[in-house]
Amino acid sequence: MTDREEKAKAWLNRNYGRSLEIAAFERRLERMASDLEKVCKPLRLKEVQEEPAGNSQEERMAEYLDLSSEVEKKKLMLDRADKETMRVIEQVEGSVLRTILIERYVNRLRWKEMVNKIHFEQSRLFDYHRQALDAVLPFIPEEAK
Repeated sequence: MTDREEKAKAWLNRNYGRSLEIAAFERRLERMASDLEKVCKPLRLKEVQEEPAGNSQEERMAEYLDLSSEVEKKKLMLDRADKETMRVIEQVEGSVLRTILIERYVNRLRWKEMVNKIHFEQSRLFDYHRQALDAVLPFIPEEAK
């Protein structure tokens, strides 16, 4: 891969880490929600619960709400960045090249998933991907290069 292609790929991949982080936070939220359901169920039955100091139901709920808020902020940032990526990709000529860029960098499909969805052999897909990276580079904001 050429230096130009690496630069384009780095800019397009800038959201990948954020999407992984959001997925991890969402899994954590699911676990917390399950734990809160177990804690809150006895409260609805008006049972008195003794909690160790510093680990009250209120603190757990507050932590859940804080994390939920953080996830929503990160999702908004990711959405804005994805829209910027789409604006750049839409300037590329050639529907095949645009499709490959969108599937890889906006929809974040793995190569195997792309092969199955787009119906190209993997080697051909890689060739098109390199062409797409060359084609998108002129449209990437100058400060990002």
